[in-house]
Amino acid sequence: MSRIAIALLAVASLTAQAQDAKPSREREALRRAQAALRAAQEQQSSMQADKAKAEADVARARQDAAAARALVASNAVKLGARETELDTLRAQLQAVKEAVQQGQAQAGEREQALQEQLLAARQEGQARQQANQALVQLLERSTQALADAEAKNRQLHALGQALVQRYAGRSTLDTALLDDPILGLTAVRFEDQAEQLRAALEAQRTR
Repeated sequence: MSRIAIALLAVASLTAQAQDAKPSREREALRRAQAALRAAQEQQSSMQADKAKAEADVARARQDAAAARALVASNAVKLGARETELDTLRAQLQAVKEAVQQGQAQAGEREQALQEQLLAARQEGQARQQANQALVQLLERSTQALADAEAKNRQLHALGQALVQRYAGRSTLDTALLDDPILGLTAVRFEDQAEQLRAALEAQRTR
């Protein structure tokens, strides 16, 4: 039972009692009942205002909760997108690191290969230089040997020419004396000349 109903019952009861009481007492009771009624009405109005305010607060709280839930859901979606983007960036960074490492490894391999090629080229250059030096020395020796051979040929040619001239310039007397079994002087002289020519030829051969 509400306070207003209680107050109305009190007013009715006091009114009934006032019919049997004295007028002064009736007026006092009526005044009190009216005051109680006004107080009850004011209290009911206050309670209704408080109730409306509470309901409004509940409605605002529900709206705020719904907005908060929507904000949380939106932030969750954004967070998921950021995490996906972060995973993508991490994957790209890892790919870049791997590419850099692979490039460094390939660069090291290329550098090592170039160093080996440079070393091989240097060795080949040294071998060619040594071969060229050997060829130069061989050419010098061949040139010297050719010059010596040409000199020997010239000397041999000169000796041959001298021998031919001596043989062609031999007189009839020299021939007769060469065949003379008694004196044999001419034969001795020609033998000496022949020995000299053999010695000269032998000297040219042993050089």
